[in-house]
Amino acid sequence: MPALMLALDRGGSCNGIAYRLPAEDHLGQIVQLLRREIDANPPTNVPCWIKLRTRDGPLRALAFVAAPEGRAYAGRLALEQVAHTLARAAGHWGSSAQYLFRTVAKLEESGIRDRNLWRIQDLVARQIIASTEAQRQG
Repeated sequence: MPALMLALDRGGSCNGIAYRLPAEDHLGQIVQLLRREIDANPPTNVPCWIKLRTRDGPLRALAFVAAPEGRAYAGRLALEQVAHTLARAAGHWGSSAQYLFRTVAKLEESGIRDRNLWRIQDLVARQIIASTEAQRQG
């Protein structure tokens, strides 16, 4: 079952985590990021240089932004529909539910709480529990 991915979309702002590339082989590191993040033609997740505000001052960073013209662009789905997909889907990088859990845990570890991600995580957990109970009974 095709998965959904978390992506930045145009409009608004968000809090997140900026990662600094290791000092050696910047070009190789960027090529690796591009291979991991861009997996369609035309891509749904496109690289974009953005300006960040950090505690240490402004930074310029490479981000991957959702492209509405990409074949895999899902747009704004209801949280329940997102949870339904994530509870069941797995992509070439693994389970979508695990991806969501790791993302939420990393944000929480950094003091960032996104109410929509927490709500989706709760809905996904409920669907996985219900599915597991249904399998046991069936």
